[in-house]
Amino acid sequence: MGRLAEADLRRITRLLAMIEPGTADDPLPTSAMVAIRDVIGADEAEYFEFRRADRAALAHAPSHPWTDAPGTEEALAAFGHQNPLGWRRFLPADGPIRLSVRMSRRSIERLDFYDTVMRPNGLTDSLKIWLHSDDVSVACLHLWRKGSYFRQVDEDMLGVLHQHLVRVRAEAIGGERAPRSEYGLTRREAEVLTWAIRGDSDEAIAARLGMATATAGKHLEHAFAKLGVHSRTEALWRMTAAPRGARGSVPSSREPVPEDGGRLDA
Repeated sequence: MGRLAEADLRRITRLLAMIEPGTADDPLPTSAMVAIRDVIGADEAEYFEFRRADRAALAHAPSHPWTDAPGTEEALAAFGHQNPLGWRRFLPADGPIRLSVRMSRRSIERLDFYDTVMRPNGLTDSLKIWLHSDDVSVACLHLWRKGSYFRQVDEDMLGVLHQHLVRVRAEAIGGERAPRSEYGLTRREAEVLTWAIRGDSDEAIAARLGMATATAGKHLEHAFAKLGVHSRTEALWRMTAAPRGARGSVPSSREPVPEDGGRLDA
């Protein structure tokens, strides 16, 4: 876990203020993917949600249209199970997961998945978070880099954004709220928290965000309570290195929508 700089937190704060819930069929739309891609510094970003029983696509939003290398779809069908960040393998409480940390480069290059999916499409590294997982469906945000690797600061920034994105998705689906084990920070609580974990005082945070000092303190108090921490240092650790825990429990009842490209199981 690294230390987030002021510039990083400024970008996060602006993003938190900009992203709003989409629709039930498009919880995190392309505009959100573009913003997240640019803040983290990825080459590609996509949100996708699958129904577990039959892998029917419930939602998909790429940051931009792209054309996969010939044979990618067939390769995913044959070797998608080798993906170290496969969508079945993790939970929201695992936090951000970086491919280059999860597995050594030498081990990755031994996989058929690398030879048939990653290498032909020029993909070097991926960074991924789970926004929802239950017995019915799973939802993920997936970022890719080409020719370079994600850094610890990229992972930390996504960690701070994580619970806000969980909430945005839940609200778009139909007024759901993230369970307490997933923190469920409001936008204002997340904004105040991002400045607090940098070390700013309540007075400085209030001035930045245009609110009373007492209001900033109350937002921070609520955020600490939801995270189960008592200090800015503990909050930084929790937001960027959340331990494994309970999964989301609200099933999705939406009808499947057609797949529209992208590496949905990559």
